[in-house]
Amino acid sequence: MKIGLKLFVAVVVTFLAFNSHADVISKTAFTKAYVKEAKNHFKGAKFEIKDDLNINVIYADGTSSSTHLGNIYLLYSEHGESIDDVFSDFISSMKSYTLLTDKQQIQLSQLMPVVKPKSYIDKVTAQINQSGDEIPFPFYHEILNDDLILLLALDTPTSIQYLSKSAFSDFNLSKAQLKSIAFENFNKYLEKADASINKMELDGDINLYMFVVDETYEASGVFSSYFQKKIAEKFNGPVGIVMPSRQFVLIAELNDQKSLHQMALIAYNEFPNLPYNISPFAYKYDSGKLEKIKF
Repeated sequence: MKIGLKLFVAVVVTFLAFNSHADVISKTAFTKAYVKEAKNHFKGAKFEIKDDLNINVIYADGTSSSTHLGNIYLLYSEHGESIDDVFSDFISSMKSYTLLTDKQQIQLSQLMPVVKPKSYIDKVTAQINQSGDEIPFPFYHEILNDDLILLLALDTPTSIQYLSKSAFSDFNLSKAQLKSIAFENFNKYLEKADASINKMELDGDINLYMFVVDETYEASGVFSSYFQKKIAEKFNGPVGIVMPSRQFVLIAELNDQKSLHQMALIAYNEFPNLPYNISPFAYKYDSGKLEKIKF
């Protein structure tokens, strides 16, 4: 990758000084460093920093795109990859994006993240292999934990089409880039839908809250930065959540043991009867991360 001498020195110094789990540069500094580097690769483009890790780009030909750096910041801050590497890979993906056909760009605008139970892999594989062939699970997926997987899907007006592994080569974009686009679309979708966390009207001293979107994307919404922001606005610290089906997400405060146990009981009992079920378990939700609660 060709970069200016001053930026190269800055990147090296930053990496040596900050690139560790204990001490990394801030999201603000990371965003500014990316814009400075990207300007060397997209001549005539204008970059507008909307907020941390969120950039709007207007290219020289007049086309524009919104760019979210959350995934590559995670690679840098949590997984120890160097700024040099994550910037290089991401900029390469951005260059590929500008070469996409109109049809491909429309498809990318429809890309959404979808959460499924891990058992979905075996279910689909068994259906495919009923003829006797041994064909592996055809869709791109990411293991989130022992119970859940993440897929990417094209949400069209007529259907939801899960992204196959071969689609990555068709788009010529990295997995990180496609995932970033999907979650960027998703956050906009949740904002437009005015997705909210509402307290349920229940008898007695049970205090439960419900995440409401559209009866399709509630469970998937748990993994969005939009949901993380809403939780931070509503509660002080981590919470307990259940998602027995794709349209059913309940929330309780961790220090409210009675409500927490009632929430877990509802999920466990109702899980087998619900369509599009996800998980019967209760989880501790802390800043976007899930940990199964053991009662």
